[in-house]
Amino acid sequence: MMRELGEMLDAYDVVRRADDARKRRLETEGLAFLAAFAALRAKLLRPTFEAAGEMLRARGHEYVIREEEFVFEADGKTSEAAITLAITPQGLEKAAAADGARRELSFSTRHYNKTVSITNGAVPQSGTLAASGYGLGQIDAQIVEDELLKLVAAIVRP
Repeated sequence: MMRELGEMLDAYDVVRRADDARKRRLETEGLAFLAAFAALRAKLLRPTFEAAGEMLRARGHEYVIREEEFVFEADGKTSEAAITLAITPQGLEKAAAADGARRELSFSTRHYNKTVSITNGAVPQSGTLAASGYGLGQIDAQIVEDELLKLVAAIVRP
């Protein structure tokens, strides 16, 4: 019995160590993904949003940039990291809050599959209903600019 019990416990230990190593690897990869998104936000997304926002402001429109960090709460819920550009066109300062989502462009993490969701108020059903997100390496200046232009075109079209 002692030999069999020892073999069972040895086999269990091997499985447990492999599972612990997998969990540590996934945690490390998740942290690296969030750090890479933070760098993308700082180096590309925010500067592009600010440049476009200042051009809009020079023409009488307003903008706000909101950033959120990834939060893993004790109850298991998460809040994804994100950056959002919200535009208020001149003359619509008192626009209904319900209309706000149609005037926003947001890039947010999907930590569970290490992708980024792009939600554009000018594109119905973008973001959360999209089949898959973008890999960090896929998001470049061209994609950001294209999405910004779609949003502004939908807001200022006559």
